[in-house]
Amino acid sequence: MAVSRACQLLAQVYAPTIADGAALSALGSRQLPLAQYAIELAALSSAPSAILGSGESANETKAWLDRIDRLNGSLEQLSQELDSRTFVSGNVPTAADYSLFASLYDVVTTLPAAAQHAHPSLVRYFSHMAYLARGVDLDPPVEPFEPAFEGFPRIVRAAPVKEKKAAAKEQGKEPAAQQGKEQSKDEGKEPVKEEGKQGKSKKDKSEKKAKNGGGGGAAAPAAEPPVPSMVDLRVGKIVEVGKHPDADALYLEKVDFGEPEGPRTILSGLVHFVPLEEMKDRWVVGVCNLKPVAMRGIKSYGMLLCATSSEGKDGGVEPVRPPEGSQPGDRVYVEGYEGREPLEVLNPKKKIFEAIQPNYCTTANKEAAWNGPLPGETESAPRLLRTSRGVVVSDKFAGATLS
Repeated sequence: MAVSRACQLLAQVYAPTIADGAALSALGSRQLPLAQYAIELAALSSAPSAILGSGESANETKAWLDRIDRLNGSLEQLSQELDSRTFVSGNVPTAADYSLFASLYDVVTTLPAAAQHAHPSLVRYFSHMAYLARGVDLDPPVEPFEPAFEGFPRIVRAAPVKEKKAAAKEQGKEPAAQQGKEQSKDEGKEPVKEEGKQGKSKKDKSEKKAKNGGGGGAAAPAAEPPVPSMVDLRVGKIVEVGKHPDADALYLEKVDFGEPEGPRTILSGLVHFVPLEEMKDRWVVGVCNLKPVAMRGIKSYGMLLCATSSEGKDGGVEPVRPPEGSQPGDRVYVEGYEGREPLEVLNPKKKIFEAIQPNYCTTANKEAAWNGPLPGETESAPRLLRTSRGVVVSDKFAGATLS
């Protein structure tokens, strides 16, 4: 039953990439193992890497599909595996993600609050996937899944682990992805050293918590669902660029976003995709309200919005290009969301960018877009990314993902 439901979901999600409807119907009538079904589905698709991933992620996708086909193991183990992942086999959802979601949807979405709190990463993942799978025609239907936030426990780590991670960060040896994970877990917590700076004791904090109605039992205010206007996209110009002294794949850039403080330091993994000469004086679009993260000892204060070929990174990656006549600091917005102020900082714990980013894409005309609904509506369609001067584009890639 779970495999059949997964195959139904895959057929609906990827049907727009398949021109031969009869072949798709015929494939659905065969009772194939999940991995084999996905492989044959990809063979019918104009974008097979979107289904199976590419390179190493393709191997991970197939391994997950085999595992889902004979799904077993505890939810606790699965939640732990999802601790450091947005998707199970890469940076974008694949057949493995939709299959895992379809197979366990009824189980996870009906968990009582206490069980949800015991498996936080699993609950976060299924809430995100329910958003991505919205609108598909399954029986029973896929409904939005909002976790039971009230009473959600704070994540507490043992002090020795914390000290070890802190030492690794000081030496610049901790991978950027792990640092992002630790920053996310530490969000909303004040380390002991910060308490000393602010003169707050544990007793003060306990009394404050009591005045506010206790700890986890207090109801959290309703949060606005992630929308693209929360992301601060701006036009920038690279005014200085070189290679990171301790990372062969990273460029170290100074990017002018028209800010009075001067250019920002940005680190980008583009060394193997864009020659250094092409990075110099290049006009770019930056994500400017991400929480700064250190990469090999140097902090990056944002990221460049880049297009990745529909064939995956093996097909190429390039920064998107703002319209002619752009100036540093020009705002980039999604059509229909203009006039809204972005958040000052995207809280990593709330996974706002992770919810919005998978819908960034380029059209058949290589125009940058966000595939989603207008404010207050539910019907999704590509909404162009533009400034007051025109539309953001990719010079090379149609049907690309943006990240």
